[in-house]
Amino acid sequence: MVLSVGANKKRILAVLVLAALVIGAFFLIPRESEPVTYPGLAHEERIGFLQSFGWTLKEEPADVREIVIPAVFSDVYTAYNEMQKAQGFDLKPYAGEKCTQFRYIITNYPDCTETVFATLLVYEGKIIGGDVAVETADGFMHGFAPGSAQYQMPESAG
Repeated sequence: MVLSVGANKKRILAVLVLAALVIGAFFLIPRESEPVTYPGLAHEERIGFLQSFGWTLKEEPADVREIVIPAVFSDVYTAYNEMQKAQGFDLKPYAGEKCTQFRYIITNYPDCTETVFATLLVYEGKIIGGDVAVETADGFMHGFAPGSAQYQMPESAG
């Protein structure tokens, strides 16, 4: 029986190079990331999240209700999700899921005489999205941060 040491070294080197390529590809190939979430199970977590954007709030929510994120997004919900994406959230992974909507009254919104609400969407104890808005017909809606991406109603929906 004849063994070739040179051939074995080449095979070992080839296997090592191949393994390095596979491992490198694992870390370099973009994968779909998990959606951004923040803790929101406890009242203090929700209040703290909104206060992190500089908002002062009435301590208790104005209302709390269960909602279902649509399984199929309409043009309106697609536009709303674009605003969510602009602030680092994405509601698509929660399509068809039931979540809890908490609405808090913001007491320090500048230059606004209407009631301004901060809405949080919470799924399984995690904040998955929301907005700051006024409910009037000529009102506004934007992300959590002052001056952030505004909701743009699709032309076909208006």
